[in-house]
Amino acid sequence: MRVMVMVFPTRTHVYSMAPVGWALAAAGHEVRFVGQRNPREVLPFAETGLDAMWFGEDLDIAQHRRLSAGGDDETLHGKHQLSESRPERYTEEYVRTVYEGWVDVFRWNSPEPLLNELVRFARQWQPDLVLWDPLVYTAPIVAQAVGVPHLRMMYAADQTARIGAQYRDLRASRPEDTSPDPFVEWMSAEVGRYGAEYDDNLRYGVKTIDSHPSYLRYDGVDVDYLPARFVPLNKPMALPRWVVEPPSRPRVMLTLGISNRQTLGEEETSVSALLDGLSDLDVEVIATLNAEQLASVDKVPDNVRAVDFVPMYELLASCSAIVHQGGGATIGNAVVNGVPQLVIPGTTWSERISALAQEKRGNGLMVDLEDVTPDTIRSGLQRLLEEPSFRDSALEVRDEMLATPTLDDLVPELERIARCR
Repeated sequence: MRVMVMVFPTRTHVYSMAPVGWALAAAGHEVRFVGQRNPREVLPFAETGLDAMWFGEDLDIAQHRRLSAGGDDETLHGKHQLSESRPERYTEEYVRTVYEGWVDVFRWNSPEPLLNELVRFARQWQPDLVLWDPLVYTAPIVAQAVGVPHLRMMYAADQTARIGAQYRDLRASRPEDTSPDPFVEWMSAEVGRYGAEYDDNLRYGVKTIDSHPSYLRYDGVDVDYLPARFVPLNKPMALPRWVVEPPSRPRVMLTLGISNRQTLGEEETSVSALLDGLSDLDVEVIATLNAEQLASVDKVPDNVRAVDFVPMYELLASCSAIVHQGGGATIGNAVVNGVPQLVIPGTTWSERISALAQEKRGNGLMVDLEDVTPDTIRSGLQRLLEEPSFRDSALEVRDEMLATPTLDDLVPELERIARCR
């Protein structure tokens, strides 16, 4: 079986999909990353050990930061954000603007010359299955054009399905609205150029592989999920000895991830406030912060070890808590290690909604961006360290994840789907 994997070309997204590629390759299948080249993020593809091929023009991350066909910042940075989690903000204007804005994002990310190249290659290579990242709608178009099944794989909570369900319900409540659904209109035209017809699997795939905790999934969405165990993945490097040595006092990891640096070009919270909040606690803080992130910090506290990068999964094995921005991969690493989480949620995708879900589940706390002060960070972390319920819940969630089918377990189902073409 030949499997085409299509992913937004940044490290976090590549790493999120590599494990399913490994599972398929270990079962004897041919697996290949296919898509645009990001000149700054070529190495992560090589680090997976899977083949990769580039098509179309190089991805301009600076342009992608604007995330809209019109060239402004409204879709990501404006008042209508996909990451919004407060139900009172879900007005008709909000739902329409966010839904239509992200259709524009997907359209911008699927230029016609790129699609033409990808379809020509797929017709020549003849894949049996296409696996795709939720940001890469070139994938279902190509799969539909060549008549093969396709599945999404989530890297965080399913925000496209959530806003899609809100838009669906809005239209159902407005039967007088006969305007076309912009997603259906766009996708119908794209697949039609290649002699194919629209079907609703183009939205979310035949199925969606989801390797995140069940409490991050939404009710009422039109998605057939395949739950899978999260697979931790770091860039290859020699493991520093101190990472595996038992700490003499509670160890806390502080990370802001790399996605904001790659797609926004900046952090959304104050590094100084975070470090100040941790400075007078009797803990050992491992902060994955580079020189640029530390530029605004007058002095790194004595209880903080600042390192540009350290393997997260291995470090979390010795941690009592983690402070982070709410990215899907960070949540997954914390979950499989049974570590309570203090989340200062970003605004890119699903960070705040995920943080709220963890508060409800009991394995974490949240401090909103506008509420970040040394005092709020200090008090939140103290609760995680001193109240046993957070650790108990984190261990329960870990056990639930470890009981979830592995990606190896899912391979027979993927093979079955590939045969049903």
